[in-house]
Amino acid sequence: MRILTFIIMLLLITGCAPKPTPEAPTYCLTSGQLSAYSYDHLSRVAALLRADARSIDDYNSFIVATKGIVNNYADVIQSSVYLTNVVRFLPIPYAGEVCNVTKIVSNTVLHLNSAGVALDRYKKSSTSFLVAFDKLNRTTATPAELSKLSVYADNTVMADARELQTSLHKISTSTAAMAMTAQSISNALETTGGYLNQAKNLVGVQPQSNDKIQVTASRDTFNSRLALLNQKINSLENSADTHRQNIAKARTYAELALQIDNQVQN
Repeated sequence: MRILTFIIMLLLITGCAPKPTPEAPTYCLTSGQLSAYSYDHLSRVAALLRADARSIDDYNSFIVATKGIVNNYADVIQSSVYLTNVVRFLPIPYAGEVCNVTKIVSNTVLHLNSAGVALDRYKKSSTSFLVAFDKLNRTTATPAELSKLSVYADNTVMADARELQTSLHKISTSTAAMAMTAQSISNALETTGGYLNQAKNLVGVQPQSNDKIQVTASRDTFNSRLALLNQKINSLENSADTHRQNIAKARTYAELALQIDNQVQN
């Protein structure tokens, strides 16, 4: 009883208590107000997408540049008989998933290609959202239009963003594996025991000084790219979190506006 009394008092205070006569229901907010709120949250999504557009374009350049670095690393390994034999005997602790440098390179290239596809899909869905949003007006947009665009943003734009994030995480993992392998090879080239002696006995040649320079350069480059990639992933995830919040609110407001319109019509 106390709970019921509290609810009634709350409704009276907010001015939304149901009328005693069986008239059409009244609401704290009108359909137009709810639609305006929905539009405002979608406008924030649009603004952030436009602000991120330059960063998203940078992803393509990043992917292309990383492909070149990976291919160069593969050429360094494959062009040296000495390095190829050293690689065969390096302990590569990647949970049994990778047994040699060739597989690491192949996986990285595969992830880079997948990321390129995911990036194109995300750019297209983002552009489609912006085109549709620019056709709306805050004062004339209908709840149905706002709801449709909110659903598209939720089900398509955000899905493409998640796919891109997944692809970038895979690149991060494989890039870290390549950096670790390059470090192992670099250690083998710099030490006089262990792997180096084993390689000497097997191939009967000494490492060339250029090999050491190239492998060390590859290691440093991978570590640098990895740090940059992780920054990009964090930025994309932060934007996605903000998008999800605004899209969820926009969708809720639009659906509430639709419910009010349907009740009024009925």
